[in-house]
Amino acid sequence: MSDRMKLTSEPSGISCLKMDDAKARNVFSAQFITEFLDALDELERERRTKVLILCGLQDVFCGGAEKQALLDLCEGKAAVRDLVICERLLELPFPVIAAMEGHAIGGGLAVGFCCDIVIAARESRYGAVFMSLGFTPGMGCTVLLAELVGPFLANEMMFTGKRFRGSELEGRGTHLNYVLPRTEVLAKARDIAEQIAEKDGRSISLLKHALSLKKKKLLIDARHQEDLMHRISFSFPETRRTIQELYPE
Repeated sequence: MSDRMKLTSEPSGISCLKMDDAKARNVFSAQFITEFLDALDELERERRTKVLILCGLQDVFCGGAEKQALLDLCEGKAAVRDLVICERLLELPFPVIAAMEGHAIGGGLAVGFCCDIVIAARESRYGAVFMSLGFTPGMGCTVLLAELVGPFLANEMMFTGKRFRGSELEGRGTHLNYVLPRTEVLAKARDIAEQIAEKDGRSISLLKHALSLKKKKLLIDARHQEDLMHRISFSFPETRRTIQELYPE
């Protein structure tokens, strides 16, 4: 198994994928993305999974784009590959529960809203911080964040770049399934997974396909608009300077 991903599967049909790149704080390096997609491919090949729990480090669920990848976009050198993660999560033939014990920022939050059931932690922060770094939101954020938190709060999160604590989101009428103390997030995910795993796997797959259609269509629409905005906003000299100064290594 890979260094950055810890994958376990049980006879019950419950699988767990832990994003475990502690050194890089679960940032989307090229290797991280490859190993993440490889793990999903393995689950699909085995055809035993009825439900997947996706979790990260206790203090960081997922950190989003790598600094060098953003700088490459400023130079017009690379296309955004992170979007493949969102597409694959929606295409899986089983539901995914995002157990977001830790912070989820930018693309890391996008991983959460491409899951089917989302559990956040009161102590952790969740934010669409793209604009704070000088460029427009990506990874389907312009259309799918509203599915998770509602359209007006999504607008606030994107325009301001504010990182909201889970406890702040709890009272804002979001579509999050649960906002719990960090220590209770995985247990709740496990409880939901056990209820799902009792059901017939073929029917689970049919329902997952049906419920994912709306998000898939929204993601296709977002790709073109977000790519266009990225080409413009990443070309601003100020964007490169902001990323250099503010984005952690």
